[in-house]
Amino acid sequence: MNKKDISFQLYTARKFQPYKEIFEYIESTGIKNIELFALTDFDQNELKDLLQQHNLITMSAHISFESLETLEDTIKKIKFLNIKHAIIPAPKAKNGKDFEEFFNLNESEWIDFAKQLSNHIKIFQDNGLTLGYHNHSFEFIQLPSGKYPMELILDQDENLKFEIDLGWSIAGKANPIKWIEKYKNRIIACHLKDFYSSDDMLKHSNQSSIGEGFINWKELLNKISTTKCEVIAIEHDDPKDYKEYINKSLDFLTKI
Repeated sequence: MNKKDISFQLYTARKFQPYKEIFEYIESTGIKNIELFALTDFDQNELKDLLQQHNLITMSAHISFESLETLEDTIKKIKFLNIKHAIIPAPKAKNGKDFEEFFNLNESEWIDFAKQLSNHIKIFQDNGLTLGYHNHSFEFIQLPSGKYPMELILDQDENLKFEIDLGWSIAGKANPIKWIEKYKNRIIACHLKDFYSSDDMLKHSNQSSIGEGFINWKELLNKISTTKCEVIAIEHDDPKDYKEYINKSLDFLTKI
């Protein structure tokens, strides 16, 4: 892979602020594209200045489901930052509940969530944007009917795009190859997340640099190359050293 084809999910470095220093370092690595997260938490002018100062672009961003409630402002910010793909990474938050509990929905609730999400697709399209969904492991837990939350979300509307997190799909005991094949025309982005062991994959301490874990990246990236994927982002939920994570991951990926 070429460095210019590898993106960085900024969530990886959130604990190492200030962002000015983080952006400086990302630029020094040769990475050109970063994927943003929690878009409403950033000042758009400061963020745009940082991107321009360090010759970076941001083709995609994670936005909360709640940000759809202030859709006009959300879309204005997305367009101001020249973002192309807006990606929802989870159902609506539950007050006082851990992140995992957001996904504790029955089939009817998943379908309702999918309908609410799909209701916004045309507005994004009318603004020259795409709306997509990013999976964790929980969407691959089979429901009593035999259906998976991930297919309930994507099958509600064929225009909803898919950012497949390959690592989380494996953590959910799914075969990512099958999901890539099934939704190959819907995949506009993917996350690379690696793990030292197939045990305890929900523990952030088990996440490794890309290539240090057990996942067969050559096979998965060859498969991703058959899709419409435009963003291939490396991500670690809680690295001890984000610089080391980036360097090791780039070193591995650029040799594939």
